[in-house]
Amino acid sequence: MAPKKNNKKQFVNSNTKDGSSSEAGALLNKLRKMGIMAILNMNKKSQLTMSNWAHDIVNQYNAVLKNNPMKLKNITELPCSKMDAKLAIKFLLLGSVEKGLDDKTFSNLRDKFISLGSFQSIDQKDIVRLTKYIRDIKEKSMEDNFFSLPGFNKYMDLIISEQKALLEEISSFIEDIRKIKKNTEF
Repeated sequence: MAPKKNNKKQFVNSNTKDGSSSEAGALLNKLRKMGIMAILNMNKKSQLTMSNWAHDIVNQYNAVLKNNPMKLKNITELPCSKMDAKLAIKFLLLGSVEKGLDDKTFSNLRDKFISLGSFQSIDQKDIVRLTKYIRDIKEKSMEDNFFSLPGFNKYMDLIISEQKALLEEISSFIEDIRKIKKNTEF
């Protein structure tokens, strides 16, 4: 986990398949302000634009998770802000909620949402120590049980606390979506 410049991709500056990035940026800003439920008031073209954005963000986020299996991850590794990652996952969950808890996509998205808590702002001195620690793990055999992160308990406490809050947030969101779907079915 070497220190790196934070080059988060900004959706509002990227080109979309449908043309105007300013339209896509406006849609994303609407989601940021009003929350994911703003999607219900968007036309099909806007929903498709946001769907493409959500899939892109979640795919990038998934790649970050696969490339860094450590419990503690530097927040600069996220492809966007945590807020935008949460919006993207919630957007994709909208289509998965009706499939139920056993649906693999639903479970994966829920887990990704909770995993956002693993991304923390890590002090520069701790990044250096963590990088050395990871290098030492790679050089030693797995039999040496190098699984604890000495001196990093402050981050573990943050991760646990944030993941608990994320679990509550996503559970509440899922329950709200189920209620809405139940009340709008004919």
